[in-house]
Amino acid sequence: TGYEPDDPARFLANWAAAGAPRAPPAGAERQPVRFVSRAEAQAFCAWRGARLPRSWEWQYAAQGLDGRLYPWGTNRSAEGALPTFTSGNVYKGPEEAGAHSPAGDSPFGVADMVGNIWQYTDEFQDEHTRSVLLRGGSNYRPKGSNWYFPNKIELNTHNKYFLFDDCYERAATIGFRCVVDAAA
Repeated sequence: TGYEPDDPARFLANWAAAGAPRAPPAGAERQPVRFVSRAEAQAFCAWRGARLPRSWEWQYAAQGLDGRLYPWGTNRSAEGALPTFTSGNVYKGPEEAGAHSPAGDSPFGVADMVGNIWQYTDEFQDEHTRSVLLRGGSNYRPKGSNWYFPNKIELNTHNKYFLFDDCYERAATIGFRCVVDAAA
């Protein structure tokens, strides 16, 4: 879109450097977009005539109505349904979108709901904090990290990500999907 944020720190950090035309690096065209803040994800969705999903909408799209723990059913070890989980000191990035379809798809045929990258949903605010519920888990767990989010790929779980400033919200393991409201 040509969008450039006021504070470009880590914006699309895995893409071309600031000042150059931003484009996905070779081989990453089908990977989820990462290194964007929640506000930037919202703005992109709005530009597309869409929005970020509410947490309950994300849950419904991933789970349906039968109480399954994973989009494909109840067995975590379903063959071909999940990305390979990695740990260490270097994050190699997410897998391509759709790499685990149809084995990992939800009952509605929605792909990549769990295990590849955390996904932004709606914002949560109370009198003390501003945060967002992240759903889906990530394929990466830093080595030796006790502070990093525990992986939450089960559909009855989520993590809460505190919102501060766009440059602090941009992360390698967080992305988003857009939803469009059905015409009435």
